[in-house]
Amino acid sequence: MIENLNSVLDNVIYLDIETTGLNEESCEIIEIGAVKIKDSVITTYQTLIKPNGVVPVSIYKLCAGLNEDELMNARALDDIKNELVDFLENLPLICHNGGFENKFLSYHIPEIKNKIIDSMELASILEPWRKEYNLDSLLREVTSIDKNELHRGLEDSIDTLKVVNSLLCREWTREESRKGKKSLYSIINKSYEFLKSWDWKEYLLKPILFTIEEYPYVSYEENKKEEIKFKKILVDYEKYEELLLNEEIWNNGGDFGYQYREDQKNFSKNIRENIEENTRMFIEAPTGSGKTFAYLLIAVTKAYLNQKNKKQDDASYFISTNTKELQNQLIDKDIPMILKKLGLEDKLNYGAMKGKRNYICIDRLNKCDALIESKEGNLSQLFLRRLCEDGKYGDIENISYWAYNHFEIDKYLNEINCDNEACNLDRCIKPCYLRKRYNELPKENITVINHSLLACYPYCEKKKINHLIIDEAHNLMEKCYDFFCEEFSSYEFIELLNQIEKGHPSIYSQLRSLNAAFGYRETIELDKLKHLVEDINTNIAILLNEFRRMGLIEGTYNFTTEFFLPKEELQESMKVLSSQISNLKECIYPLYKMINDYVKNITLEDEITGDRDYKNLSDYIKKVKDVFDILDKFLEKSTFYAKVLEIDVEYKGFMLRNIPLNVGELVNEHMLKEVKSTTFLSATLRIENSFDKIKKHLAQENSKEFIIPPTFNLKQRTKIFGLNDIGAYDSPYYIKNMADFIFNTAKKLNGHILVLFNNNKRKQEVFEELDLLTRGSKIEVHTNRKAIPILNDKNRIVIILGGKGFFEGIDVAGEGLTCVMLDKLPNHSIEYPILKAVTNYQNKRYQDVNYPQLCIKLKQIYGRLIRSTLDYGYFIILDPGKNYNTIRNIERDLGGPEIQITGCNMVLDVMDDDYNFWKKYNLNLIIKDIKKNKQDIKNDFNNEAKKHKLFWELLGCKDGQYYFRNINYVLKAKQ
Repeated sequence: MIENLNSVLDNVIYLDIETTGLNEESCEIIEIGAVKIKDSVITTYQTLIKPNGVVPVSIYKLCAGLNEDELMNARALDDIKNELVDFLENLPLICHNGGFENKFLSYHIPEIKNKIIDSMELASILEPWRKEYNLDSLLREVTSIDKNELHRGLEDSIDTLKVVNSLLCREWTREESRKGKKSLYSIINKSYEFLKSWDWKEYLLKPILFTIEEYPYVSYEENKKEEIKFKKILVDYEKYEELLLNEEIWNNGGDFGYQYREDQKNFSKNIRENIEENTRMFIEAPTGSGKTFAYLLIAVTKAYLNQKNKKQDDASYFISTNTKELQNQLIDKDIPMILKKLGLEDKLNYGAMKGKRNYICIDRLNKCDALIESKEGNLSQLFLRRLCEDGKYGDIENISYWAYNHFEIDKYLNEINCDNEACNLDRCIKPCYLRKRYNELPKENITVINHSLLACYPYCEKKKINHLIIDEAHNLMEKCYDFFCEEFSSYEFIELLNQIEKGHPSIYSQLRSLNAAFGYRETIELDKLKHLVEDINTNIAILLNEFRRMGLIEGTYNFTTEFFLPKEELQESMKVLSSQISNLKECIYPLYKMINDYVKNITLEDEITGDRDYKNLSDYIKKVKDVFDILDKFLEKSTFYAKVLEIDVEYKGFMLRNIPLNVGELVNEHMLKEVKSTTFLSATLRIENSFDKIKKHLAQENSKEFIIPPTFNLKQRTKIFGLNDIGAYDSPYYIKNMADFIFNTAKKLNGHILVLFNNNKRKQEVFEELDLLTRGSKIEVHTNRKAIPILNDKNRIVIILGGKGFFEGIDVAGEGLTCVMLDKLPNHSIEYPILKAVTNYQNKRYQDVNYPQLCIKLKQIYGRLIRSTLDYGYFIILDPGKNYNTIRNIERDLGGPEIQITGCNMVLDVMDDDYNFWKKYNLNLIIKDIKKNKQDIKNDFNNEAKKHKLFWELLGCKDGQYYFRNINYVLKAKQ
């Protein structure tokens, strides 16, 4: 195994462990493999370790060749400790994801005192643009080695060695090509004081007499991608939606699994006609109707033909999504795929655009104090600088999840992202990724933005929005309130005040600099400025103390109220607070006036020619004045606004919000005023089987409508239950009862369950309860969105717990997800400030305001369950409440089966029969579909099951019978 194996590094050990799980306290080490390079001599070590507890079945599948009998006959951990310690000596251990190895070795073999160095950390510093840093991904992308994803200790140690070799070879090759530029080693020595002792620094120097030819497996492609070959097809683009009939186009490349549907053609036709007529239209397109494909086909073909005919205004299309995840999916997958299918990949330009705060600012990154005060800060700064150095990268959303957490980017984010006010893209001279994207806008045919950016789109002068497709348009119902809200945050305002003395440069130093540039026309008095700031801070502290004195916080959540419509017992308190907020407002004005007067007295309007200090000071003055105006508006009672006071649960800060109630007027004024055509799209736009509520809410009453019929037979493929014996969500037994039911369901269904929660506290409590219930079992419980793909592993019993961010955007087709649970109906509290303002000021009933958002959320959640034609399963509402009229309304709007209100045991009792029926039904459909070709029924069946993401497998034929398996369910059928 070690023949022809070379190592760039000497006197190190590459080590890997295999474990029964992720928690070092409840899981065990079952295998250790290591490669030692000492004085250029390579030796290896490997051993199995007999476990004391249960080994999940998935471990045997993941670890190629691992045999249960062999493992159970292995030596115990105590029997191998001494020989392992002797082998390791005191050499540094290089581990991939060293934090994982460190916690397991420290817990189970504390005798090991070696320094552990993380090769993932090296990979992320050397190549910070990567989305993934797992070993399989790196092996595939930085080497030419072709290997499956099965793992063993020694093999993974060797793979880690080859990845480190490749990463260093690639870095040295890059450094040699950049003549005149300093090496990473010398940059660290000169500019990063705390990294001079970084574990990897000494290994960054290229060894003397090193020859790169000894490592032939190194790949030098920066972003290696597996390209699908497409044959050339003559496409008549003027056929638009008629192209959907041409399966040769869509099956070109063999990776699309396309099937023509008449409804999809009508869908595309309506989008095209809406664009051509410059009108507005609402389209409800259920899950599985090919919504994204339908609108992209029209946008792409229209853009190409209009560009060809020099109609530039009509060759540009904007797509607005609710989430950055869908933005990334469109850019990384959907748009490039359809362009390749149509042979237009080199004829049209596309890209994503987000709000400025989603991008790293090179200038602010270089001036961030927090990044130069510690080794951890230095390492984060090095990672971010290398990521952004050429202006090719800088979108925070695209930073690897592992790197984002490892380098604690969240800690520094507000100090290094682009500042909305100060950032001037037309004047920026840095190699800035945002500036690059900004300058690419005019040439783009398709630009993907998100709803938040659409609400305040700032780039009209660079690129106007002519034709707009709003995907996930249902989110505009509630999110429009956020889009047009004005907010005062005590946290943010204190940070703004701190800039008087502590900014880079501070407001005081900029005032002095501006004063010097114009002949010292003013006397800048820092003491007076500091006094005004102290006065403001004192008033903020008085407010926080008053909140505490009133005892407004009850429980573990922030306190929130509509300021002018509080609970009766708080009405007098709000009057007192009104006076104190007024005091805060009044002490802000002198600070604004003083700085504004300084700037006015220093400069004359005709003297300013783009002075940077003047621009920064003007922006700062505007921010202070805006805060004054927001507080002033907040204190005025208005039937057109909800005035919301929110107090931090620990009384550390507070927020005041002015939320407009007539958002429809603002949608037309700020989002759609200059747009030629707008298409509103979603799987869930109708409420009570009508578009009327959302159209009225968004002031789009004259827009056209189109409905695509349901794609799936929800009544046949699903069952919906509301449980009547879990207890109310605020009862003392609710958490335990919920956890017990989830656990028992997981045992019945072998996992593949998504449980959704209306608040994170309840989710955490259920997680803790499930953690106790599942210890020693094969059941895994995850709360991270990154764990969603694990549902597709038939060998793992997985429960995913998610908050409101999981209500939509989870797309697991097939048998990876066969049960979705919801803790309670997502009703608004009667004290919800916007609801209270609308019901009081606009004379609406609670149900009129609450039900539309409830309906949309439930339709979205129910939509997680059925994603393709052979999907099936349960949707279970753990606490459906007592309002049976609401239940019947939900039943009508979901378009599925009757909602059965029943007990836990009844659901568990019928579960086997229901799921066995659905499994057999799918089995028969597949068999019927492939019976026409009996040449290789086993291969055909297994391929078809895989295509539909089902867990069915044809094991073989014996004694005239076929044997099929689905997880632990075996069925035999006549040949």
